[in-house]
Amino acid sequence: MSVLYRLTVQPMDHRIKTYVRPLRRRWGLTQRELAFLIGANSGTVVSRIEGVKRTPSLAATFALAIVFSAAPAELFPALSSQIHEDVITRARELYEELQGDPSRTTRVKLDFLEAVLVRLESKGTANDV
Repeated sequence: MSVLYRLTVQPMDHRIKTYVRPLRRRWGLTQRELAFLIGANSGTVVSRIEGVKRTPSLAATFALAIVFSAAPAELFPALSSQIHEDVITRARELYEELQGDPSRTTRVKLDFLEAVLVRLESKGTANDV
């Protein structure tokens, strides 16, 4: 069971941008201490992530997920939802662009994109992926 689940028993509100600050505070960590744990140069990095002034790097995202035993989508629900919607939009665009090409290679791509779209659209949000 993740730390985040114990902190929030209700389903997450996707309007909340990040759960990093409440988790950091719950465990009594300073921004500097958390920055050290995730390998950031200073507490300013954590401050910017918490204040949604900076998108966390991939390394920081994974480090935070490890530190708090939570999936990145749980830590950053708004960012995750936005990425989820963006991928759906681009997959639809690519699917439409490939229509009409009868090649075998294109058929494989279209089959793959159909499967991706079915999976992503049935999930609703990235937190379910």
